Amino acid sequence: MILTTLAALSLAGPALAADDDYEFGLDGHYRVRSYGHHGLFHPAGSSQYLTHQLRLQPSLDFQGRAKFFMMADAMDNVVWGDNMSKSSTALFAGDPSNTGVWTEFALPGGLLRVGRQPSNWGMGLLANEGTKLDDAFGENAYGSTYDRIIFATKPLSIANAILGRDDPGTPLFMAIGIDRLVEDPLIQYHGYECTADGLDDPGDDERCVDSAAPFEDESHDVTTDRDAAERSENWWAENEDDVLEMVYVLIYKGKDLPWGEDLADLTVGGYAVHRVQMESDSDVWIYDGYLKLALRKLRVEAEALTIQGETRNIVLAGGDPADPLYKKANIVGTVGRLGYETPDFTAMMEAGYASGDADVADDELTSRPLHPDHNVGILLYEEVMARATAAGWSQDARGLWSKGGVYNSRYLYPSVRYRPLENWELIAAYLLAMPDAPDGSIIRTDEDSDSDLLGTELDLGFKIFFANHMDFSLEWARATVTDRVPYFVEQGAEDRSLWTLQSRIAYVF
Repeated sequence: MILTTLAALSLAGPALAADDDYEFGLDGHYRVRSYGHHGLFHPAGSSQYLTHQLRLQPSLDFQGRAKFFMMADAMDNVVWGDNMSKSSTALFAGDPSNTGVWTEFALPGGLLRVGRQPSNWGMGLLANEGTKLDDAFGENAYGSTYDRIIFATKPLSIANAILGRDDPGTPLFMAIGIDRLVEDPLIQYHGYECTADGLDDPGDDERCVDSAAPFEDESHDVTTDRDAAERSENWWAENEDDVLEMVYVLIYKGKDLPWGEDLADLTVGGYAVHRVQMESDSDVWIYDGYLKLALRKLRVEAEALTIQGETRNIVLAGGDPADPLYKKANIVGTVGRLGYETPDFTAMMEAGYASGDADVADDELTSRPLHPDHNVGILLYEEVMARATAAGWSQDARGLWSKGGVYNSRYLYPSVRYRPLENWELIAAYLLAMPDAPDGSIIRTDEDSDSDLLGTELDLGFKIFFANHMDFSLEWARATVTDRVPYFVEQGAEDRSLWTLQSRIAYVF
């Protein structure tokens, strides 16, 4: 906000004085401090945490005669990984806040980056920074942000240096990082249920009896909602509820590679994440592969991910009565593109898949939407399914809302782009979406529906970039939603169709 305001002031400056009459200055600092305590917050235990601080002091000097100063602490001792309780499903949360601040510096063997930073991988199905106005339709609103320490290097270059060999400059990169999400969920995960009758009720767990306190103090459901005021005074220093993850990346990014008599650009790599949370016995692995090829006028791009592991962090009680919160994750998401591109014209076929879950009450979790900033149209997924999942999942399980991402479906999305003039673009696309594993609630089953589709959508757009900084976009879409989506049938028009007209004007710098 501060830098945006100053940019606006700079734009206004030429109307009052010459460009070189103003001198802009920026002082301040960004720092990360780590703490390790023993016996301070927990008499018999230890605590570890880190904090950010970003202090900005911009100034504007007009010919030495008038000066403007401002000072702000944008992040004043903010705990690493604190996401302000925005997600009740901490295991799948990765956005501490929309504020990013980090520092990076070169080391002899690579690059080290530290701080609250955006994260992007491949086509953005899992990690999508969402910081640019780069989508054919729609906007980015849920950029992936992590409190992260990550080191990136070129392993072959290091190996050649150690062996005393010439470095051919092979574009193979490796990165290792660690992320942290500090979270005291407003949902307490008991994993078993107690009633006022104690062990007289055969459904009660033996853990309901606490010799140190009356039974009434132990009464609870499988999960218990809490208010922020009920948190312990030192919740941010307790480590059992923190989500920790290790990040591993290996990617080859080749430019102008010999391919017969032609040159090609080739990117191929893998991204792995190991995420754990002690409080919920969560141990999850995420694997994501990416490929991109540009050869002559051919364009190929694909990404595939899977989430595997175990957790008791998802508020979907069911399955084994003795362990109702247990879930085994088996989630799959894929997107592929095949296209033809010239300076004036692009034709692209995109196909995608986000696995669904026909029975959310069993002990297997198979549904999670693709990242909401991987925009596919601006109505069917962006609005209809986003509203349907928000209505279908409770606030307690809002970590499973689609938020506009591709949800429990397969889709085809052909598109064409025509550029009649430099920086002018006309776009047309058509979306065909089909359910994957209907659950009977958010998406009706085959027996209860008359259609094989979720819906269809036609998108038209006009974009122009002018005056070196100005971005204008006009987008129109019409969608037809089938009776597969009961939320929309109940809320929408009788013919189950809708349209939207949206525009954007932006100054890009």
